Amino acid sequence: MQAFVEQTESFYPAELIDRGIAAQRDAYDAMADYFSLPRPPTVEVWDQPLNGVPVRRYRPQGDSAATQILFAHGGGWYLGGLDSHDSFCAQLAQDCRREVIAVDYRLAPEAPFPAALDDLSAVYRALLAEQAAAPLLLGDSAGGNLVAALTLRCRRLGLPQAVGQVLVYPALAVPGSLPSHQEMADAPLLDRAAIEFCWQCYGPQRGAVVGEQAPLSADSFDGLPPAAIFAAQFDPLSDDARCYGDVLNAAGVDAEYRQIAGLVHGALRAVNRASEADQLYRLICAAVERLGVATESADVACGEGESPSLSGNKGEYCYSPD
Repeated sequence: MQAFVEQTESFYPAELIDRGIAAQRDAYDAMADYFSLPRPPTVEVWDQPLNGVPVRRYRPQGDSAATQILFAHGGGWYLGGLDSHDSFCAQLAQDCRREVIAVDYRLAPEAPFPAALDDLSAVYRALLAEQAAAPLLLGDSAGGNLVAALTLRCRRLGLPQAVGQVLVYPALAVPGSLPSHQEMADAPLLDRAAIEFCWQCYGPQRGAVVGEQAPLSADSFDGLPPAAIFAAQFDPLSDDARCYGDVLNAAGVDAEYRQIAGLVHGALRAVNRASEADQLYRLICAAVERLGVATESADVACGEGESPSLSGNKGEYCYSPD
């Protein structure tokens, strides 16, 4: 994990922040490309617009269940896109035997809140019309924020709720409002200063529907979809995940929370490089299955008794059981 941190930080020299957002985006994209794995050859991939929003679809060959996975990428609302998380989405489609739809939502600060949420909502509506069934929602970091916010919007508008939500080290609370924001203020790969910059880019909450920008600020959590929420130990956002699990459970919503020891923010890219990231990926796949989206994926992808996940062998995507 330390090696992963050092490799990631090598893309971000100290002067990068002064070179502007365009330079930061270039560095982020280069970092994402460096850690990418080849797509599984059995996954069909194509780009298309849904309700005017660009998406990338990943469909595994062969039999797969009808329920889809709608994915919102991380990157602080101002970084990333379809390419930055392409490797993860392709592997997830293969291992969970489900179609994954990744959303290329508009980025801040050019398109501040609620543009990204509006785009995710538009794609969600398109999938409801296309499949006549709700998808599973999955997002990491800022994408986790958008996923949680979408469930609140669906409740407000009376739309069918997703079958479940999987949040990976999500940003759900106003910066500085939870203990871990201070206790992990100097954590690797995401510190408090970076969080505050991201929120500044995303835009102030003035005039926002309560909870749709910072979901933990919602006045109620009743009627939201079941959830699996994963936190990193060394991450200022660890309390965001923990508190979201707590408020969902208090509202009678089935929510599983798990903090992974030794994990840092952004460690999805460390799969096959660090055991902590491998554990995270296995837990994500298991959560997809538990929430009813991939009931047979473990048997199809890895064999009974094993957890669907990645391996270092190209063309094979299964770990041996722990």
